[in-house]
Amino acid sequence: MRRAPLRRSPGPLRRTPLLRTTPLRPGPWRTPAGEASGRAPFGASAAQRAKVVGQGCVVCRQTKGITPAHLAPRSLGGCDHPDCVVPLCWTHHRAYDTGRLELLPYLEPQWRDEVAHAVTHLGLIGAVRRFAPGRR
Repeated sequence: MRRAPLRRSPGPLRRTPLLRTTPLRPGPWRTPAGEASGRAPFGASAAQRAKVVGQGCVVCRQTKGITPAHLAPRSLGGCDHPDCVVPLCWTHHRAYDTGRLELLPYLEPQWRDEVAHAVTHLGLIGAVRRFAPGRR
């Protein structure tokens, strides 16, 4: 038995053109009072970025593509203090943020001050859950 070729059905008709409501490049970030804050929301402060310049990744010691990774993210009470971040390459930073990287074995003893600072924001149990997501 021979089948007829499939025909494409016309899609839904769009009567209004799609218009971009946001600019392609975001403008300077503003605080609620309208003042320039100097950083994007959830981005690292200038002091945090300066801390990781020239450092190697905590996990793999790679020096290219280093980003400041917040041990205590702002959404969980973190701050702009330089002790709130450690240097991670972008691959390990993504794995840490998605909960696929257990960071606790790599932080001791060199990054003890940063761990202590994160404990002040998250509490001891919260910090262990954040740094070692597989151990519960």
